[in-house]
Amino acid sequence: MKLFDDVIDEVRSLLPELPDKACSFDESLCAEQGDKNALLFRSDTAFELGGSGKYAVESTMFTSFSQAKDEVLLFGKDLDEITEDISFAHLTFIQLNEKSEDNLHYEQLKSIGFTVFQLYPKGYHIRISPSSGREQVKISKEALKQNPPLSFMNIGCSLIKLLKEQDDVAYVKTVFITCPDVDYSALATLARKAKRITDAVQKTLQFGELDCAACKMKPICDEVEGLRELHFQKEKERKGHAT
Repeated sequence: MKLFDDVIDEVRSLLPELPDKACSFDESLCAEQGDKNALLFRSDTAFELGGSGKYAVESTMFTSFSQAKDEVLLFGKDLDEITEDISFAHLTFIQLNEKSEDNLHYEQLKSIGFTVFQLYPKGYHIRISPSSGREQVKISKEALKQNPPLSFMNIGCSLIKLLKEQDDVAYVKTVFITCPDVDYSALATLARKAKRITDAVQKTLQFGELDCAACKMKPICDEVEGLRELHFQKEKERKGHAT
């Protein structure tokens, strides 16, 4: 899906040239699944990613760039190297399979978007606010004491495993960022733009026929090349089915 490609290019320009850690998807690296209703008390918490008012950026974007493999990237320190609350970003780039992209539908994107809420690794307590694009994570002391300690590679492989259970998903690249030199404010702005694109796509797929003049999505449709074309394509398809 080319709609996000310009945003993804801008994201890449904000990151160092090479990651500090990387691994291809390996199911054996997946983190142990925890209890989604478990509570983590302050006394049992080592630190919080995005805590103490720090940045906590989250975004899922769809890409037309050929990824060719599923992988996890880390820019910055891994969990066992962090000792205090820090700014954090978690970005996931999904390449749909060719058949799915040609027959894009609302339930497809909705199902993929909800996958992250099924991720609850033991010792890694995620709090996501979709409306604000924040993902804060509490890390338990016990998770860092285990051998080997919990790593972003474990978390990333767990997320990829869940996403690959979706028939529409071809490849996944999930990126964790803890590097202090990254411009998290700029990343947050790009994540908000990506959310607006996703909302516009979902609205187009869900309703088909829209009054562009009255639609609150018009500014982002005017800004992002391809959104208008998607709208008119889906409206044409809808009218074709109706005849």
